[in-house]
Amino acid sequence: MVTMPRASIVKFAISDLLRQPLDSGPTLDGKPYVQHDPRIGYSYIPNVNQLLPRPGGGSYHFQTNSRGIRSSREYAFTKPSGMTRIILCGDSMSAGQFVSNEQRMSEQLERRVAGLEVINLSLEGSGTDQQLLLYESIGLQYEHDLVILMPFLSNLRRNMVAARDAFDAKTRSKVLRGKPRFDLVDGLLYLRNVPVPKEYPAPIVGAPAVITDTPHKFASQLKSRLSAIPGMPFVKKIAYFLVPWEPFPEFRDANSLEWQLMGAIVRRFKQSAGNRPMVIVPTFYDNYVRYRMARNYWRRFHSLEQIPGVHVIDLLPRFRTLGVEAMRCFQAPHDMHFSTYGHLVVADVLATELAKLQLFPSKVS
Repeated sequence: MVTMPRASIVKFAISDLLRQPLDSGPTLDGKPYVQHDPRIGYSYIPNVNQLLPRPGGGSYHFQTNSRGIRSSREYAFTKPSGMTRIILCGDSMSAGQFVSNEQRMSEQLERRVAGLEVINLSLEGSGTDQQLLLYESIGLQYEHDLVILMPFLSNLRRNMVAARDAFDAKTRSKVLRGKPRFDLVDGLLYLRNVPVPKEYPAPIVGAPAVITDTPHKFASQLKSRLSAIPGMPFVKKIAYFLVPWEPFPEFRDANSLEWQLMGAIVRRFKQSAGNRPMVIVPTFYDNYVRYRMARNYWRRFHSLEQIPGVHVIDLLPRFRTLGVEAMRCFQAPHDMHFSTYGHLVVADVLATELAKLQLFPSKVS
């Protein structure tokens, strides 16, 4: 057996730590409300109505309708007369992980704008590739006027893999949850890994690539200890002011494989949406309002406005105007996702910016 010198182990652990998004420690979530789906990988179980525990204490309301859409009501395929309808696609940030149905940005946006209906197809833990397939298989069944896509920054990596780390709801053990994956060949998308296997064995040679959202145990402990050092937030603030931190270096290069795939998926999204406008709203975690982070992601997503009918909305300026209150927008330190207050802020930004773009009625209550 070959052993690694202790200095090399420490160097490897620190290197692994630096590749992780800052302070985004894992939340053990078995997702008892999902089921295997041969095309999407997994989907919400229809007719779920539960109170579930929230990180840090308390509970939240999770409900799906008969179609497996997270919503407290049903939707007609034909939109109601005089109504503007939005299809919202995204991952856990827009799905409202650990936030009750009625407190999510989609429901809050409806309450702010008269004559608006939002069907939120967001799926926790999904990549933009899965969101595209959800839109094509479910979203297009519903008459709608506008598509909003809210990619979390790590979707860039999720799109590249055929399986991801997850936790089994019953055993609470780590498992591999399969997903579809697109290959980009000569500018064309080819769907792979469909039907998605229901179960994956433990990682073996030749198994699909896997992205691990949970950092190495040692690295996680090291990060927690470093963050707990008195004055460390101030040190980070000074360091990142001098050299903005980039946790997703794939955004630096417009020709990176990850960005090229993301751009192709977005273009197909718009093609599937037809003449309907499409609005892209990138989401991020709390360090983007806590520190001076690199903005390569914004340059990449903003460049997609070159696609006819595509608009891009920047959330970060509004969050930064909140000052110290901006941290209330996240469930930190217990979780990285938007809080109830964060969903309210996002709903307010969407109401304002979509009205400026004249994409729905401008009457905001």
